[in-house]
Amino acid sequence: MAILLPECKFLARLISARGLGLGLSLTLAACGSQSKLEGDTVLRQQSQSEYRQLLEEAYQLSFTLDFDRLRRAYVASPEYNPYGGVKLAGLPEAYSAVEQSEFDTCLRNVDKVLDYNYMSLEAHMIGVVCSGQAGDFDREDLHRYMVEGLMTSIENSGDGKTQASAFQTISTSELRGFVRLKGLQVLDQSIVYDKQGIYDKMQVRDPESGEEYPLFFNVSQQFASGGAEGE
Repeated sequence: MAILLPECKFLARLISARGLGLGLSLTLAACGSQSKLEGDTVLRQQSQSEYRQLLEEAYQLSFTLDFDRLRRAYVASPEYNPYGGVKLAGLPEAYSAVEQSEFDTCLRNVDKVLDYNYMSLEAHMIGVVCSGQAGDFDREDLHRYMVEGLMTSIENSGDGKTQASAFQTISTSELRGFVRLKGLQVLDQSIVYDKQGIYDKMQVRDPESGEEYPLFFNVSQQFASGGAEGE
């Protein structure tokens, strides 16, 4: 059964405790050795991947985070997992815990997935449901922020009606999470090819209208990294 989320409505975080701490430390450092601070900052940034830098913004629920850039940086990083959570311990258990209404257990398993791969759309999707039911609304905002950002990035990549306008997905977890969040039923699935890439063609049905139609997802990134959708 597809898990449907309500429209996203999380409160704006104009000032975070973490941001205040950073501002204070910079002010104090300016009274002392400003050049040393700047040098240390440059070295730290150079040793940190672009993906990790952008992930720090995600942790803070940054309103300026570019999720398209975050997803590209993730694919380019050594941490890229084409399965995105499907083959990670914790995700099946999280789904099972939702069905049993064991929401604390669900969140512990969501953490197992996100500790290894914070980009799992399915894990964040389940996290929204379980944290809301558990009454942990700050955590619900965190998961909802990631779900909304990832979904918007995928939706902006195409319309899914043809191979030429296929949705661009970077992991199996993204693709499956996207379909679930749309509330669609998958009737059939096949892999198709053309000169531009590899696509997952899904025949889906809208349970509300009864309409059936194909959706195309460009899964070239997964296949290039050994992550076939059927696995």
